[in-house]
Amino acid sequence: MDQAGGGEDPNKSSKKKEKEDESKNKKLNIHIKTLADDMRDRITSFRKTGNKKDKPLIQHSTDPLSTQVEMPMPQPLFDDRSMNLSEKEIIDLFEKMMEDMNLNEERKAPLRGKDLSTKREMVVQYISATAKSITGSKVVGGLRNSKHECTLSSQEYVHELRSGITEDKLLNCLESLRVSLTSNPVSWVNNFGHEGLGLLLDALEKLLDKKQQEGIDKRNQHKLIQCLKAFMNNKYGLQRILGDERSLLLLARAIDPKQTSMMTEIVKILSAVCIIGEENILDKILAAMTIAAERNNKERFAPIVEGLENHEAQQLQVACMQLINALVTSPDDLDFRIHLRNEFLRCGLKKILPELKETEELDIQLKVFNENKEEDSIELSHRLDDIRAEMEYPFVYHLLSNMVKDTGSETYFLSILQHLLLIRNDYYIRPQYFKVIEECVSQVVLHRSGMDPDFGYRERLDVDFTHLIGRYFRVISTHFWLESQCCIFFRLENLNNYILFLFSKKQKQINKMFFCDYALMS
Repeated sequence: MDQAGGGEDPNKSSKKKEKEDESKNKKLNIHIKTLADDMRDRITSFRKTGNKKDKPLIQHSTDPLSTQVEMPMPQPLFDDRSMNLSEKEIIDLFEKMMEDMNLNEERKAPLRGKDLSTKREMVVQYISATAKSITGSKVVGGLRNSKHECTLSSQEYVHELRSGITEDKLLNCLESLRVSLTSNPVSWVNNFGHEGLGLLLDALEKLLDKKQQEGIDKRNQHKLIQCLKAFMNNKYGLQRILGDERSLLLLARAIDPKQTSMMTEIVKILSAVCIIGEENILDKILAAMTIAAERNNKERFAPIVEGLENHEAQQLQVACMQLINALVTSPDDLDFRIHLRNEFLRCGLKKILPELKETEELDIQLKVFNENKEEDSIELSHRLDDIRAEMEYPFVYHLLSNMVKDTGSETYFLSILQHLLLIRNDYYIRPQYFKVIEECVSQVVLHRSGMDPDFGYRERLDVDFTHLIGRYFRVISTHFWLESQCCIFFRLENLNNYILFLFSKKQKQINKMFFCDYALMS
């Protein structure tokens, strides 16, 4: 009885801390069993048309082969304390127990249906099991992984990481820590995270700063990433990761297309965090990727696109395409979505997309990318309709002039207007010029592919005028035909007038001759 009571105070304090953290950030009130692995299906149903607050929540994996935490089986463990707990206290502790075990609502439902006596037994045993797991004692019938059993307490892992152990021992320690983070309750993760998270990030940063990395260094990097993934596989761990400024930056720095397995896990983590994170998480991820790229003098999306080029690592390709979709579909602002998509395309994605060997998983991500691209293109076209309906001359001209004033676009805008002045002043031809120019501008700005043109292309732009040529040719032909007919009419009219003039003149001569003959005869 004393042993069970001895584990009660630290358990209460840890649970109280969890409750405070929960009240601070309701948005992160989610349950994650496999943080990144479930994102493949979740991203396919996510669309940018919804509000960012409506992002889908990632639930527990239902894969029976995955590592799971076993519920403590009820044992006849009654004591005076357990018998004195009220029904409300039992229910509250039972809910905290299920929360501590990182169970989703689907798994909580059948447990809630158990009778009060069973719940009382499970709560008392769970308190005892949790206390023993935190102190490092082996628990019979308590929390264990299906393949491994916890042999170190959370504080012992902290001591090992702080002591500066050798690379080989660090690898074994990290593997054992990964199993413990996966198999122990959230309270154990909470206990470890107070100091342990900072030590994990310190170790990862130290390895990333090494100029020449050996094989053991790369393996330790991978294990550290796996430990971070296991640590953030619950609400508390996710909050701690997002609350540390270094975490996202170190994850972005660790992206290495040469280490396909590690990069796959990092990219999946970033995809999940991008979708389920807080409101400004996209800005944090982009800032981390930007800083990491500047250290290597690369474009910030270059490693992601490079990962897509690895046709031998299909899972990496799927994960990279998944991250692209997560980043591009996250912003509510249309211009920002188009900006991010075109940045990826300019970085080499446009060239790679046709070469990707489509698998079932990759096809889903490509379909999401193309569908969102088309939807943004349609939305941009609708914006043009709104501009036409609400903005008329001269307001639209003054608005455009103010937009480009004192910017790099002002010179080009002036040049466009100067070229328009060179259009021939012809009543029939000038409208046709403006129609062709309007068609050219609309095809460049509202391109059917939904992407920016290749600004480095110095040859003739690929603009389609086939649907205009026939119509304009008929208009111009009709104009010249009418003009020719008018000329013929005028000529015929002049000829007719001339004939009438000659006839009148001839008639006058005849009359004059007749008058002279009549005078001579008389």
